[in-house]
Amino acid sequence: MIDVFASRRHNMDSFWPLMRGACVTWSDEVIVVGWDFAAIILREQQRNPASRESPIEVAGGRLSDAARRLAVHAHSYFTASEVLAHEVGHTAQAIRLGAFYLPVVGSVTRFREGPHWWNHFENQASEQGQFGGIVEGSVCAELRAMVQE
Repeated sequence: MIDVFASRRHNMDSFWPLMRGACVTWSDEVIVVGWDFAAIILREQQRNPASRESPIEVAGGRLSDAARRLAVHAHSYFTASEVLAHEVGHTAQAIRLGAFYLPVVGSVTRFREGPHWWNHFENQASEQGQFGGIVEGSVCAELRAMVQE
C-alpha cells in the first residue's frame, strides 16, 4: 500500500515554483500531490473507481505521446488517475534503487518521457505503474468536504 499525501506546496497556485503542480514520489511508500490534484483524483474515482481487479494504467504506456495513446483507442490527453499510476510506477523504482532512487531518478525526472536514455525512468514508470484505487475510509474529511462543495 502506498500513502498519498496532499500538500498546499504542490497546488497549482503554490509560491514554491519547483513544487507547483508537481506529483512527487518520495519513496516506495509515499507520493505527495497538491490538494487540488487530490480533489481531481477523488472526483475521478467517485465517477469511475479503480480497484485491484481493474487498476488504472497509463494508456499506451505514455502520458504525453498522443499517437501511442490513440493507437490503443484512448484519449490523446491523460487523466489525473493515470498520472497517479505513473507515480506508482516510480515506487517500484524506489524499491529497486533504495537510497539511490531520489538522486538518480530525481536528477532526470524533469526531462519527462521521450526517446533518449535520460527518459528511461519516466518511460518505465508510465509503462509499469498501476493505480488500484482508493482504500475505503482513507480520504480525510477536509478533502471529502472540498469535493462536495
